Amino acid sequence: MADDRIDVVALQELNLHRQNSQTVEAHKRTAQTLGYNFFLATTTEQKQTGGTAILVSQKLLSEGCAISTVIRHPDGNSIRVRLNHPTVGMLHLWSIYAPADGTKRRDFFLKIAAHVTPQCVLMGNFNCVEDTALDTRRSANSPYENTGADIITYIRILNKL
Repeated sequence: MADDRIDVVALQELNLHRQNSQTVEAHKRTAQTLGYNFFLATTTEQKQTGGTAILVSQKLLSEGCAISTVIRHPDGNSIRVRLNHPTVGMLHLWSIYAPADGTKRRDFFLKIAAHVTPQCVLMGNFNCVEDTALDTRRSANSPYENTGADIITYIRILNKL
């Protein structure tokens, strides 16, 4: 990261609760030291897994990019940063940590689908895959519960991502 080649980093499953202010501040300082601005969506409960973040390089911002909006999921499942790039235009950078529970994951994807556009970059742990034949190598007939993959495919095709 210190070689200035990575402009955006998406993090998931940080397990940071909003009341852990010392830990949150320590992460912000570390990001600053490495040359990044730190945008965080924390979890709502102490023992809840989740939490997402996006790091945007200060070099990118010094070259004319600007952050205009940061939208945080109330439970920390996603964070969306609107970045205005001088040559590319407006980008919506997402860091997503989808729920492990299939029903909650499907509901989560249905809710975010309305906010995804062709200008979005979706990064994260989706807890499902579009094509299990390509993504898993297991001996079980049903490697894992894959609810929500159809919605991710729909979002990708609809928005030409």
